[in-house]
Amino acid sequence: MNSLIKRISEILFNPLFRSSWRSVVLLWKPMAGWTILVYAIFTAVFVPFLIALLDRGIFRGDRVIVGNEELYTWFLSPAGFTYIFIVILITLTGLVVRYSGLFQIVTDHLLGRDVSVKETALHIAPRVHILIKLCAVTIAGAVLLLLPLVMGLGAIYLIWLAEFDINYYIITTPPEWYTAITWAVVWSGAWSLFAIVTAACALPALPAYLDGKKTILEALREVWEAPMNKTLQLIKAVAMAAAIWFVFRLLSDAVLLFSFYHLTGWLQTSLDSLRTVSFIMGTYLFLSLGFGTVISFLGFSMISVIITKFYYSYSRPALEQDIPGLMRLTRKTISLLTWWTKPVRLASLVLIVLAGGVAMSYFITGRTVEERQVLNIAHRANALGAPENSIAALENSIAVGADMAEIDVQMTADGTVVLLHDADLMRVAGDPRRIADVNYDEISELLLITDQDLPPEKIGIPTLAEYLEASRNRIQLLIELKYYGFYPELAEETIRIVREHGMTDQVLIMSLSMAAVQQVAEIAPDFAIGYTSAVAAGDLVRLPVDFLAIFHQNVTPPLVSAYAERGRPVYAWTVNDAGDMVRAIENGAAGLITDEPVLAGSIIREMSELTRPQRLLLRFGFIVIDGRSVLMGDVDEG
Repeated sequence: MNSLIKRISEILFNPLFRSSWRSVVLLWKPMAGWTILVYAIFTAVFVPFLIALLDRGIFRGDRVIVGNEELYTWFLSPAGFTYIFIVILITLTGLVVRYSGLFQIVTDHLLGRDVSVKETALHIAPRVHILIKLCAVTIAGAVLLLLPLVMGLGAIYLIWLAEFDINYYIITTPPEWYTAITWAVVWSGAWSLFAIVTAACALPALPAYLDGKKTILEALREVWEAPMNKTLQLIKAVAMAAAIWFVFRLLSDAVLLFSFYHLTGWLQTSLDSLRTVSFIMGTYLFLSLGFGTVISFLGFSMISVIITKFYYSYSRPALEQDIPGLMRLTRKTISLLTWWTKPVRLASLVLIVLAGGVAMSYFITGRTVEERQVLNIAHRANALGAPENSIAALENSIAVGADMAEIDVQMTADGTVVLLHDADLMRVAGDPRRIADVNYDEISELLLITDQDLPPEKIGIPTLAEYLEASRNRIQLLIELKYYGFYPELAEETIRIVREHGMTDQVLIMSLSMAAVQQVAEIAPDFAIGYTSAVAAGDLVRLPVDFLAIFHQNVTPPLVSAYAERGRPVYAWTVNDAGDMVRAIENGAAGLITDEPVLAGSIIREMSELTRPQRLLLRFGFIVIDGRSVLMGDVDEG
């Protein structure tokens, strides 16, 4: 039996992998103690202090956040580079210090010395300042390593995708798009292979440095001379450990979800009680967090021991000791599990789970976002397949019951404000000209591309004035100021036209450009102004705007709650999937900016009929809303 198990294990795992996970089983107690100590110092004390200090130094005065396209240039500025560098440095230093302690624990075990968290800390503490310098050098090296990838992808973009607006290539997918994607995949694959081999060759430099009194250059030179077959063995072992880490995490979540899904079905008669539901959800979250923490600890420890043993396998092979076999370790594991089955210990474990469930249930109910009316906002006035930003789309948005139509405005060369999303007309009208380079009379006869039989007057490129007349007292407009290079005349002219039509109370204005938001706030304080955020660095909650429009994946209950305390809404964009709509609403979004306003309307109606306990179950996936089935039912009936 033992020989069969050994043969199977040799087929599945190479010797480096087997030896490493057995060491993790033997040394898990001091490894766990060191991990907790590092987390306590870095996560609870060091990181919050430095991040707060950094934010106060960089985001202050009129610069509360930096977002969207501004990030590209800001990252290259001294302030932006400092921000990113320090955040990465803190994170990497935490990982390196954690690994260094695990390295010391394994080394002490191999040398037959006493293994303890105290002794490990005494060895590592004097080297922390050097490890910080090492991390800084590593970040600089990573930047240099990334340069060929970025330059190559940039060249591919300039060669094949720079002629027209990027939306044309993404949506219409011409042959140039597939050519660019193919070259991008080939280039990225080649770079990734080079980066993996380079990292695998350089990674053992850390244990080489920690092992003796070598400079980092001497350590790099030593590990670089390791045989390539051993380096490939390291890559294989680390990849296998990472894959098992991922699979176990996935399986643990699946088992928990399956178990609690059926538990809620068994208890469905009592699930009208918010207290019962919150306790079930709290227990689920507590166990998920607990299992995730344990699996992450074992995964990181496993990879750390693999790197350490790889280094010793060629530098000091005499240190290798016999590791207990599988059966002995299995018996040890079984005895540990049996130890927990004693009545007193088992009761203690149950009490811990119950206490964790209660604590998490209070957290859940305390962070529940206040229920509010959710707006159905048609993105680019897009409804029922009519061309985006067209009068036909506006009519459809009104017909399907959208609360608001989101539209994009730009200026032509002669200063006319028109509705258009892209920088050029190629995607929507098959015309390669840029909107900023033509006068309105040159494009006033163009028709937007559509496969529907629609009147020509409904599918031209409308002016903002025409759109306001068509929407007056029928639907609100959410106007996005669309810039391809900031120019203040757009906001000024847009505000003038809205005021001229007497529709200030029927219009909201927003932009991805912080300069535009600040300009509108200064020249038109009577307008509702919002900031559109795709990505941002800083504190969005502190922005002095009337609302936020945030990419739906970034809408979180803490953000919504903090902003709601100021009486201001958060809208999610662009959310087109039923599941994403449910998540956005449950996270507190006050509006869904969507290309699917019919689906959004059905989801909003369904969710408004749910009780608070049912909404809590929905948040964790224990009940399901199928918005598309409702939509199809509505269509069939119509």
